[in-house]
Amino acid sequence: MYACPGGTDFSASFSSDGSLATLSVPGQPEVELSHQPAGSGFAFGDSYYELSGRGREATLTAGGRSMRCHAVGRPGEPPRTYQGGGLTITLFPDGIFRLRDTTGGTPILDLGQWAQEVDGGVRMVLRGGSVPRRSFREADGDRLIDEKGSELERVATPDPIDGRYRLAGLYRDSQAGGLFTECLTGRTFEVAPAGAEADLERAWTEATPSKEAQLYVEIDGRFVSGEIHVDRFVSLKRDGACPPLATRGAALRDTEWRAVDVDGDKPVWEDWRLRPRLQLDDQGRFTAATGCNTITGTYQLDPNGLRFAPAAATLSACTPALVAAEKRFLDALMAVRGAQIAGTTLDLLDDAGKVRLRLDARGR
Repeated sequence: MYACPGGTDFSASFSSDGSLATLSVPGQPEVELSHQPAGSGFAFGDSYYELSGRGREATLTAGGRSMRCHAVGRPGEPPRTYQGGGLTITLFPDGIFRLRDTTGGTPILDLGQWAQEVDGGVRMVLRGGSVPRRSFREADGDRLIDEKGSELERVATPDPIDGRYRLAGLYRDSQAGGLFTECLTGRTFEVAPAGAEADLERAWTEATPSKEAQLYVEIDGRFVSGEIHVDRFVSLKRDGACPPLATRGAALRDTEWRAVDVDGDKPVWEDWRLRPRLQLDDQGRFTAATGCNTITGTYQLDPNGLRFAPAAATLSACTPALVAAEKRFLDALMAVRGAQIAGTTLDLLDDAGKVRLRLDARGR
C-alpha cells in the first residue's frame, strides 16, 4: 500500500520472480508494468506509467507527471488494537486508525491517520477529527502510554471498531461506480450501491459541472468489506474542500538514507556512490556503507532515543581521504542518542542535542 501526499494512493503487488508489478487504483482498471533495468532499487513501467524506488520510498510517474509516495503497509496484514481508560484504538497497516471513546458515557467514533514519528525517541501519533492530535509513547511493543501517563494495552483479538461514522470527503462518479475520498484519512473508497447511495449520486448529478468533478459531501456511513455503505446523505457543498493533511515524513526503517552533512560539514564526494549510506530494518539491525567499508550491527530505538552498536565490518584498503571520512562518519554514528525526521530529512543527534549526521531519504 502506497500513500502519495497530494496525489492518489494505490497498492502494488509484485510477481514472485520480480518481472511484473500490478498497480491497483480505486475506480480504475488494474495496470500491469514490466520490470525495467535499474542501477539500484526497483523500476517497472510501460509506455505511460513508471514505478521506481528503493525500500519504502517510491516515485510513480504517469504521462510525464510524477509524485513521491511511501509504503504504509501490506494488504492483508492484521490490524492492532489497544484498549485502556475508556479508549479503544485500532491501527490498520495502511496507516489508518479507528477509535472509540467511551469516557463520556456515549461512545464517540473517530478515524484518521497514524504514524510512528521520531523526535528523540519513537512516538505513535494519531491525527483525526474529534481530537486533532494524540501522541503516545510505545512501550514493549504491547502498550501505548499517553501524555498524561495513562496506558493502553494491546489485546489479542483486533477490534475493527465497526459503526456509523460522520464522514466528510470528495465524491465523484466513475464507470465502476461512486468513489469517495475521505478527508481525515485521505483514502479513496468505492461506494456500495445500497442504502442512501442513490441520494448521494442524485445530489452530485444535479450539482456537478462536469462528469470528472469531485464535490465535497457529508454522509453518515459504515465501512463494509473495504467499501463505504452510505446510511444517510447529509449535505453537498459545491465550493467545499478537505483541509490539507499533515505531511508525513519518510519512514525511519527500510529507507536508504544518504549522508549530506557530517558534524556540520557538507563533504563533497567526487563519486556520489561513495557517499555514506545508512539503512535500518524492522528486526533491529542496521547496515552502513562508509564509502570505504560496509558496517553491520544492531540498533535500539525506544522512548529514550536511538543507539547503534556495530558488530562486523569489511576490511577494504582505501585512500587516506576515504579512511578519514569513514572515521568521521562512524564517530558521529556511535555518538547518536536521538533522531528527528522532517519530511525526507533525518537528523541524528548526540546526548547534548547536537546534530551529528544529517541524511536524506533516497527515493530512486
